[in-house]
Amino acid sequence: MFSNPFKFGKEVTGQYFYDRDEAFRNLYRKLAGGSSNVVMYAPRRYGKTSLVKKVLGRFSAEGVPNVYFDLNKADSLEHFCCEYASALYAVAGKGSAALDAVGRYISHLHPTVGVGKDGTVTLRLDYGQKMTATSLSEVLDLAERIASDVVGKPLVVAFDEFQEIGRLSRDMPLEGVFRSCIQSHQNVRYLFLGSKTHMLKRMFGDKARPFYKSAATVRLPKPPEGESLAFVTRRFASCSIGVDETDAKRIVAESDNIPYYLQQLSSLVFDEVALAGRDWVEKADIDAAVGNLVAENADYYQERVSLLSPAQRLVVSALAHEPVADFDEAYRERHSLGGSSTVHSALRAVMNAGIVEREGRTYSIGDPFLAKYLCESPAEVTAVK
Repeated sequence: MFSNPFKFGKEVTGQYFYDRDEAFRNLYRKLAGGSSNVVMYAPRRYGKTSLVKKVLGRFSAEGVPNVYFDLNKADSLEHFCCEYASALYAVAGKGSAALDAVGRYISHLHPTVGVGKDGTVTLRLDYGQKMTATSLSEVLDLAERIASDVVGKPLVVAFDEFQEIGRLSRDMPLEGVFRSCIQSHQNVRYLFLGSKTHMLKRMFGDKARPFYKSAATVRLPKPPEGESLAFVTRRFASCSIGVDETDAKRIVAESDNIPYYLQQLSSLVFDEVALAGRDWVEKADIDAAVGNLVAENADYYQERVSLLSPAQRLVVSALAHEPVADFDEAYRERHSLGGSSTVHSALRAVMNAGIVEREGRTYSIGDPFLAKYLCESPAEVTAVK
């Protein structure tokens, strides 16, 4: 009995990971070259985190210290500072010598070592009455000090969901504080990425924002179709299951060649084949897997749609049926969308909600199976108005 050869919903490594050789080489080369920081753009579910972790693994194997930090896991600025300082403390080697070094750099925060419920060693910081820009700057500068004075090597720091820094404090100009610190660091290379691509692009592309043009750009596209086909075929073959080219192309097409959804659909197809006791994939297996995937998520999809305004629901329904680059008058009339200002206001909202993505110039529903649900259940979509 073979275990399912496809993985999704968590970081993917090893044999379960798309090789994505070109994307890997490009990102590694940008960071290893050290000429600038890097911002990586890609819609949700394209495998950004798995790719970044693989690149950081390469740096670790080469003896280059690195830190990966997901800002979504910080619920306050104080929490971020503790967790980030703890990650840098680990890079410094932990122990009394590392604590002494860290303590010299952020002495007024009185760092002490604590042990979490899971046994993880962390730093505790004392902010007094309130976190200040000075305290934050000292924590952010810790990476440069550790790289230059403690480990004596360049350091790579990856900030995932970087667009979330503004959420950590409403009364401090965090983008400005982050930028003023990071721009002076000579021994740290930063990588910024996030799942809300449009927000990240504004951070680094708006002249009025502190991070404007402060990092080299890496765009992570969908994998080449041939690579996806080879991956699907290879993973099924690892369980002695055959899949012909037509069916492999169908799996890639139904998942819109988005890595997460390709793995998810392939996993359900494998379950169908295993249940039938066969060693090859049939068209009926793919039909059943697609139907089951949409049905299993129907309640979740309906709930997401029900939270949208009528104008927003019309926009997502239109894009489910017809992805588009330009919401011109003909398109708006075809889908009964109303005026241009109303449409673009609704579009911004559904992009912020992570429902709509923009790849190149084209707007579309980020989840291909949500798009299928919207196309197949028009009565349910309109019923939640």
